[in-house]
Amino acid sequence: MDLADIMATTFATVSPETSLADAARRMIEIDTGAAAVIDDGSLVGMISERDLLRHLSAGAAADALVADRMTTHVLTAGPSTTLPEAMAMMVDGHFRHLPIVEQGRIIGMISMRDLMAWAALRLRHGAFDGDDDLDTAELLATIHRMRTGAA
Repeated sequence: MDLADIMATTFATVSPETSLADAARRMIEIDTGAAAVIDDGSLVGMISERDLLRHLSAGAAADALVADRMTTHVLTAGPSTTLPEAMAMMVDGHFRHLPIVEQGRIIGMISMRDLMAWAALRLRHGAFDGDDDLDTAELLATIHRMRTGAA
């Protein structure tokens, strides 16, 4: 099973010139905790609810631009990235939303919530197919690391 099987193809996008207030509204519309920042069709960053809260709690104005608060070093995955690989990237990188990119364009988004739902389903029902050789103990250790920050 890979990301193409469960990625969301409807996801929030904003431009670097979008205000933080408008970015928050867009994320609420899509019911997500992050938005891809797109400029000229290319992914240039991510803005998360945590970015918004940090900015606003510091007393800054909601009309500030996304470009001022977005994360510009964004890890991405391809549609053929496996779910355990994506989970490991997110746990190790300490982020909760992973853009899926193909041929330089963002085609989907996966969240830690999506991966946790997959993990719960897998643990409840066992392997999904004959090629699934994922070690359940390794999966549980990854979930533990994600939840606790343990090494």
